[in-house]
Amino acid sequence: MLARRSQYHQVGLSGHVNVYSPATDERLREWTAHFVAHGADTFTAGRRAMAMLYRETLMQAQVLSYADEFWLLLATSIGVVGMIPFMRRVRAEPAARKTAEPPARDPGLPAPAD
Repeated sequence: MLARRSQYHQVGLSGHVNVYSPATDERLREWTAHFVAHGADTFTAGRRAMAMLYRETLMQAQVLSYADEFWLLLATSIGVVGMIPFMRRVRAEPAARKTAEPPARDPGLPAPAD
């Protein structure tokens, strides 16, 4: 379920990450400049910037899917707690009283020392 929710959020987030978005363009420029500053050529830096943008999208989708799962767990817990007043208490029957007789001994054992 976590993987499905992550895919759902990834699709939603990917719709907002496109080349016409000023925020996406700015983020790509920042990552490209970062990789160029660390010694990569411009082509490789651009590819790495795209990979980092994809990685950030996946991370955000994971965070959103975990948040969904926590909401589901909360709803389930509240539902279980809400059912407690409707549950019937089951009492066990009292155990039969034991007699004062000692338990039977194996006849092959020696008699106990008194």
